[in-house]
Amino acid sequence: MDWTRGYIADVGYTAGFYRETAPSHMAFAALLMGRSPGRAYRPKRVLELGFGQGFGLSLLAAANPDVAFEGYDFNPEHVAHARRLIQDAELQNVTVTETSFEEAAARGGDNDLDVIAVHGILSWVDAVAGDAIVAIARQRLQPDGMMYVSYNCMPGWAPLAPIRQFMLQVKHRHAGRSERQLGLALDLITKLKAGNAHYFLANPSAAQHLEQMLKLDRVYLAHEYLDEHWKLFQFSDMVTMLGAAKLAFLASATLPENLDQYAVPAALSELVAQTDDPILKETIRDYASNKRFRRDLFARGSASLTSTEHRRLLTELKFALVMPREQVSLQFGGPLTMLTGVPELYAPLLDLLASKNASFDELMEVFPRSGKPGILLDCLGLLVHSGQVLPIVGGEAADAGPAQRFNRAVVKSLKAGRIYNALASPVTRTGIGVGEVELLALAAVFDNQAEDVETAARYALSLLVGMGKRPINDGKLVDDDGEALKLLEERLRVPLQDRVPIWRRLGVL
Repeated sequence: MDWTRGYIADVGYTAGFYRETAPSHMAFAALLMGRSPGRAYRPKRVLELGFGQGFGLSLLAAANPDVAFEGYDFNPEHVAHARRLIQDAELQNVTVTETSFEEAAARGGDNDLDVIAVHGILSWVDAVAGDAIVAIARQRLQPDGMMYVSYNCMPGWAPLAPIRQFMLQVKHRHAGRSERQLGLALDLITKLKAGNAHYFLANPSAAQHLEQMLKLDRVYLAHEYLDEHWKLFQFSDMVTMLGAAKLAFLASATLPENLDQYAVPAALSELVAQTDDPILKETIRDYASNKRFRRDLFARGSASLTSTEHRRLLTELKFALVMPREQVSLQFGGPLTMLTGVPELYAPLLDLLASKNASFDELMEVFPRSGKPGILLDCLGLLVHSGQVLPIVGGEAADAGPAQRFNRAVVKSLKAGRIYNALASPVTRTGIGVGEVELLALAAVFDNQAEDVETAARYALSLLVGMGKRPINDGKLVDDDGEALKLLEERLRVPLQDRVPIWRRLGVL
């Protein structure tokens, strides 16, 4: 029997960090809605099902060394990669197991988990594996525990699904590895669009989707489009499925989707408000925004909060600005369109956060709408959604040692040519997004080559050359060393001058 069972396994999945898998983000999403964060507020044991390369799981373990993390994945390549990350960072609080969900479900469990994360798995596994995921949740998630699931959904995928079906047909008719099958499929479907196939003329969104696909990582596309099992859920399908584990929908982990002033057209706001059934209400929101991917939080018996309890928990929250004040944008991506923040509301909040990590109550004191914590919470929700501010949930910061070892391991991987997209912060207990330039700056800091930007640029260039790379400007390689150094000085100046102090405040280094 083929152990892959139709799942793409000849190329490993991409290694990324997804902030919605962090318990701190889950807890804040619940509080944003006035709901109890349950055991996600101060978790002790967390499980990720289908952890891919294990980068996100390892990062969260590094940022939360007082929490026990587990991960299950059936792909030996994924498990081996995750174990290398864990070993390099000398993490003691995370274990990864090569196992199928069915095997894990057969082992049982005894309500020992506070949080379960299942990112992008349920859309790509067969019904047997899906039932096993539900069984694991039923066996192991404690009352008041929280589960995060993300999945492709209707109605947004309706006009796009034929693209996937076409690519799968190409795969079935061409032997070989996934990379070859993907290349053939993309070539054929691109020619269809270029030749004015009426499918694309009748579905402009499909044409736009294909253009976006061609810009994405090929490994990601293989896993997204060539897997044998691919299900498009209605929201109500997921409610029914997880209801078998006594789980009930709590909120969207995509924060603006919980706020109707951003999530539905104004003409439909009254319809949403008049809909009493919570499942139908959420379905109306999906159709109103033509949603095609959901990030949902489900809770097992999570109690409602009184207004007094909610306000007390808000008082315990702090917030951290994770980028330079002058670079903050008040343009926020919403479910329907870009949202623009009112500068008069945000300026005093950002000014305070630029000086220190501030509590909700401290932010309330400087907020122009005095006495309206709900409006402040909405503003903070958009800042958190944009990734410019992070909530600090659950009290004291964690021991910084594991996170800093992990971040050194990330820089070590950079030198070997493998680039990861985040660093661990023990203060915010989650990840801080970074790119290659920020990692080069951090490498210079770690290796005592950052006394000035010129020295850092020379060191960064030596690292790039050692990896067989050159700086790129306007899509072209910069071969001249003098020009390359000047370009690197320009690009490294901001992370060295502005990001490094922020990283120190967040415990990254």
